[in-house]
Amino acid sequence: MFPLGVVGRNKFIPKATYAIIAINILVFIWELSVQGQGMEYLQAALQKYGLEVCKIGIQPTNETILDTFRSMFLHGSLGHLLGNMWFLFIFGGMVERYLGSVKYLAFYIVFGYLATVAHVLFGNTMCTTTNTGVIIGASGAIAGVMGGFLFLHPAAKVRTMVGFFRPFVWSLNIPAFLFLGYWLLMDVLQQFGWIGVETNVAHWAHIGGFLAGFAIVFVAGFFKPVPKPDPLEHLAE
Repeated sequence: MFPLGVVGRNKFIPKATYAIIAINILVFIWELSVQGQGMEYLQAALQKYGLEVCKIGIQPTNETILDTFRSMFLHGSLGHLLGNMWFLFIFGGMVERYLGSVKYLAFYIVFGYLATVAHVLFGNTMCTTTNTGVIIGASGAIAGVMGGFLFLHPAAKVRTMVGFFRPFVWSLNIPAFLFLGYWLLMDVLQQFGWIGVETNVAHWAHIGGFLAGFAIVFVAGFFKPVPKPDPLEHLAE
C-alpha cells in the first residue's frame, strides 16, 4: 500500500516540513556531486558524516551527537530520499499545524534521536573490521511524525494506492489508524524475520521513532487540545 494523500480541507502551509524536505534534497545533491568523483568517495563520505554505531562509546560523545544529527539528512539512493520525503510531505503538515513550526522542528529532531537510540539498543549491530554499523536516513524522524499523526488524527482518511500494475491498480480511503497500524506491523514483522528477507533497513529506528512520536504528541495533548475530526472532510473530494 502506498499513500497518495490525506483527505481533508487543509489550507495550512507547512513551512517547516517544506524546509526539512528542501534541506534533504540539497544534501542529496551534494551527495551526487561527491558520487561524481567515484562511488568509493560517496561511501567514504557517508561513513564520515553518518553515525557509526560501532564507534559509540569509543569516540567523544559530542561527535556521536553531531553524527546522529547529520545522519538524519543523508540518504543512500534517490529512491531512499524520495520515499522518505513523500511520507513526510503526506503526514508532516497536520502534525506541524498542531505543534507549531518551531516546536515541530524541535520534536522532529528529537524523534530522530530517539529512533537512533532504539536502533542502537535493539538493532544487534554486528561490528567487524569491515562493518562499523553506519546508519543514515530521515526515516526514524519521519516515523515519529507518523506516530504523532496517528495520535492526532486516527480517523483521518488516507488515500491509498493498492497494487502497482494495471489493471490491478486502485485507490482506497483507509482510516489512518489502519494504514499506519499496518505500516508499523510490517516493520515489526520484518524486524523479527517473520516476513520478507533480510535487508539493511533499520527497522528498530522506525519502530522506536514511531512510538516516540506517538508518546510525545500524546503528552503534548495534555497542554493543547487535540483537533477534532472534520465532519466535512469529504467535500475535499
